[in-house]
Amino acid sequence: MPALGLRGYWDAVRASFAHVGENNLALISAGVAFFSMLSLFPGLAALIAVLGLISDPVVVIAQLEEMRPFMPNDVYEILNGQVVSLVTTSSDKLGWAGALSLFLALWSARAGVGAMITGLNSVYNEKDRNTAKHYFRALLLTIGLVAVGIISLMSLVVLPVVLAFFPLGFIGTLLVEALRWIVAVAVLFAGIGLLYRYGPNRKAARIQWLSVGAVVAVVFWVILSAGFSYYVANFGNYNQVYGSIGAVIAMLIWLWISSFLVLYGAALNAQIELRTKKDSTIGPPKPAGTRGAYAADKIIEIES
Repeated sequence: MPALGLRGYWDAVRASFAHVGENNLALISAGVAFFSMLSLFPGLAALIAVLGLISDPVVVIAQLEEMRPFMPNDVYEILNGQVVSLVTTSSDKLGWAGALSLFLALWSARAGVGAMITGLNSVYNEKDRNTAKHYFRALLLTIGLVAVGIISLMSLVVLPVVLAFFPLGFIGTLLVEALRWIVAVAVLFAGIGLLYRYGPNRKAARIQWLSVGAVVAVVFWVILSAGFSYYVANFGNYNQVYGSIGAVIAMLIWLWISSFLVLYGAALNAQIELRTKKDSTIGPPKPAGTRGAYAADKIIEIES
């Protein structure tokens, strides 16, 4: 973690709040949420298609159940219904038709990742890549995120089997239950870390300049998602206001909250990076102005 001192971090937090208004971060998050909505189900289809080749995709249903407290019930029902449908029709073989379907699912899913990349470029004050590079980077990141999901879900299959060989009794049961939460949190950190590291059109930052924003994004995502879920369940009757599309509206708002927090975490990282003189990019240290990243090249003095 960068050593800025309490005053330096407070200065970065204040600047990140100002950045939210000055750069229309809430509006950008709405665009990311819209494209994420379009990409969510193709992404699930790609995840389950690959997982079906190497393991039992039913584990996705179990993990989704663990995440239920952090999403409105209507959103959970939509996601769970789609996952169940995908799991029941998944195949353990990959022919040409299956490979084409998988590629189309990944290509459709990259739209949400591409929108997030555009938002991250705005946060880091970087120019967007040309169309071909943008699409290619978004597709690679989508594949990376799907891979993170597969590895995490596979761990839920393999580790309980390994633990079963040890006579741990009740402790073993607790470890398996704790594992589900550990995996869920690890997936959030890994996914956000991938986006922060490889999304912006800049020379990648070192891990320590990515961690603070990721922690803030994950912690507040848990709090606000649980709060929004409680609000929808007890006060916000979206079906009464919006009719049959109430569940869709609730999902869009939930995705907007998620997108905003990911982008805010990046904005906080950028402001912290702007306030350090040390080269924050990977590779040998370089003087300011030659590092290939706006946040690394421009240095802001900490206000006294």
